[in-house]
Amino acid sequence: MNLQPLRIEASWLVSYNQLYEVDPLAGYESYFEGSSLLILHNNTRLKLIDVQWRPEKDLNGEYQVQVLNFVENFNSKTNNFDIQPNWENPFLTFATKSRLTLVDKLEELLKTLPVFEDPRMTEKRGVIDEISESYRLKLIENGISLGLIEKILEKGSAKIQNHTLDHNEITKEIILKFAKNGITKKVKNKANQKLNSKRFR
Repeated sequence: MNLQPLRIEASWLVSYNQLYEVDPLAGYESYFEGSSLLILHNNTRLKLIDVQWRPEKDLNGEYQVQVLNFVENFNSKTNNFDIQPNWENPFLTFATKSRLTLVDKLEELLKTLPVFEDPRMTEKRGVIDEISESYRLKLIENGISLGLIEKILEKGSAKIQNHTLDHNEITKEIILKFAKNGITKKVKNKANQKLNSKRFR
C-alpha cells in the first residue's frame, strides 16, 4: 500500500508518516493504529501538525488533526534544537472521516498557517535569557512594580525593556525612566515615542 500523496510546502518537515492511501474498510484496520499517523513541523513558523485516527483501529472512527505552536530549546549535547509543543492549548483542531477531505485541509494549512512568535526572552534561537525571562514571568504573575522596573533597567536585556514598555500598566513615570536609562538607543527612542503619544502627553 502506498503512502498518501501530499503536497508539502517549503520549510515543512515530515517527522513521522504512516498515513496511507487507504480508507477505513474491513481488513485494513492495521493502517489506523498507533498514537499518530502523520507528524509535520515547521521550524520557521514554529508549528506542528499531528494527525491521528481515533479510536484506534475502529473503522467508525475519524481523523483528528491538532495544530500546535511550539518553542525551541537548544540542546548543547546534540547540537540540535528540541521542540516543545503546547499540547494543552492547540492552535487549531479539525476532525473528518474522509481521507480526501483530510488531504485538502492539510494542504490548505501547510500554505496558510501563520508564524508563531516565541514569547520567551531569548539570547538567540532556542537559548533562554534566564534573568530577563524571570522578569517577563514576574510581569505576568504580579504586574508592574517600581522594584521590578529598577531590576529590569539594571540587569534586563533590550528585549525585556522593549517588552515592558508595551505593558498595559505602564505609566508616564516609568516611561521617563526608560527614556533616561534604557539599555540601548532603540529602547530610549521607543520610550520617547510613547511620551509623545496622545495617551501620555
